[in-house]
Amino acid sequence: MSGRVAAALLALALFAAPPACAQDVPVVGSAKPDKVAISLYRDPSRDTDTRLPEPGDELGGFALIRETRTLDLPPGPVTVRFEGVSSSIIPESALLRGGGRPREKNFDRRLLSQRGLVDAFTGQQVLLRTTDKATGKASYERVRIRSGGEDLIIERKGGFEAVQCAGLAETLLYDALPAGLTPVPTLSMSLGDQPGGRTTLELTYLATNFDWQSNYVGEIGADADAVDLFAWLTVASGDSMSFTGADMAVIAGRIAFFAQAPLGDDESRWEQEERIEEEKRNDPWNPENIEIWFSCWPQGGTGGGSYNPRLFGPASIPSYDPQYALGMVGGDFYGGGGDEDGAEIVVTGSRIAPREDIGDYKLYRVPQPTTLGAQSRKQIAFLEKPGVAAQLLHIFEVRGENFNWQDGPVLRCDNKKGGPLAEPLPGGQVTLLQRRAGEPMLVGETGVKDKAVGELVDLQLEDAEDIWVDADQEEVDSGEGWTRYRLTVTNDSETAEPVEISFANDADYAVDRISKPVKLRDGKRIWSVTVPPEGKRTIEYRVREVARIGADNQDDWEEPDDY
Repeated sequence: MSGRVAAALLALALFAAPPACAQDVPVVGSAKPDKVAISLYRDPSRDTDTRLPEPGDELGGFALIRETRTLDLPPGPVTVRFEGVSSSIIPESALLRGGGRPREKNFDRRLLSQRGLVDAFTGQQVLLRTTDKATGKASYERVRIRSGGEDLIIERKGGFEAVQCAGLAETLLYDALPAGLTPVPTLSMSLGDQPGGRTTLELTYLATNFDWQSNYVGEIGADADAVDLFAWLTVASGDSMSFTGADMAVIAGRIAFFAQAPLGDDESRWEQEERIEEEKRNDPWNPENIEIWFSCWPQGGTGGGSYNPRLFGPASIPSYDPQYALGMVGGDFYGGGGDEDGAEIVVTGSRIAPREDIGDYKLYRVPQPTTLGAQSRKQIAFLEKPGVAAQLLHIFEVRGENFNWQDGPVLRCDNKKGGPLAEPLPGGQVTLLQRRAGEPMLVGETGVKDKAVGELVDLQLEDAEDIWVDADQEEVDSGEGWTRYRLTVTNDSETAEPVEISFANDADYAVDRISKPVKLRDGKRIWSVTVPPEGKRTIEYRVREVARIGADNQDDWEEPDDY
């Protein structure tokens, strides 16, 4: 009987014990990729003619990143640690080619940071270095961290106190690197049986907190009949990692990218956003929370509270608001300046990024390897078109009973196929200049949406003091269901001014019986006229109500029985 019991216990022990291979799976680390390619996509929810978010704000675009790494792997199952991946990686999007079949993957976001060190050493002794600001002499003392987070308290011989609240330069020094903290974001993958040896792995994944836009600079000719157009691709990264020597491309076009999580039971989108923000605030390893900020009483008294945040940590350095610079390229005002050592915008304009067509999307590939720094912006030249035909004109619109006019004239650029421009234009910001006494002067700044070849490119300008064009609408006749109007365009300037009136229907009213010849463009009827100096031009048209189908009035509509 005892032999049977022993055999049963031995079998149970063998059954419960994990396989030896599961305990001894080797781990191979890859410190950095041998080669990296990054494709950037714009924020699909941001209008293409609006500016990028301010530096430091979350970016709503994303990137497709492909890393190539060559490793020496032992045969059999192995765990590979990919160090230095994007801190904004979407781990579930990771795809691995080469090596064995992936069985498991983990993203380690416990970074070596201010908060990570303080949390790891809470309750333990560390070294406090205090530097006299007057003499520069440093003194050292063993202290114990008693609380971290937003209230960093230490225990020393004299009792408990908050760090850096005595007006002295204080720094905590740590004896060792805590286990479990990594200096860079790391993705680990467990691979199944594989032959081993020198292996090339290709890791592809999506990452958030990237964006890009176009920035155009146009120099208007003296007669406003031509524009020299230059354009930059401005790429932005909110990631904490740098991508060195990367093959970079940007994709123009609206991509279907749904980054919102499904709603919970009886949860609105607003409630979900509030919940996500609360989870981020309470997550000590969220990238926004890994720095420690705290406030002290104002020096010299305790009578009033003043929020005076001080950045604290082992890697603390003085930090300043980013300084923006307008640079000169080839003697002309054509973009931001700086260098990769610290400027906010890095300009690389030695070669033009060529355009490639991918279905309805446009891809602009940077022609040489480039570096996209952590939390930085970079500009790459992608378009240079001198002598683009242009026209300065005034635009008014009649839409049903409504009459609208632009805030100022527009500069219309010719983007016809076969013309001097003839390029699809990704939406972005436009800076317009015009030379005065040989020097470029700022005329205006505006935005432009995505434009295909053949579409009109209208750039909005401000009113000039010496040019005044206006239009007035007056009722001249009416009948049952219709009204006739006269539109008078007045030019009070000393030069002839081109004017364009567009007529469009709306849901309730239609425009017809226009008194002057019009042409059809984009579903609208267009009347183009040049108004002489100190002159007027008139046009008449009729606006009539559109008969509804099925009911004379919206209030008479009844809901179907089976609705």
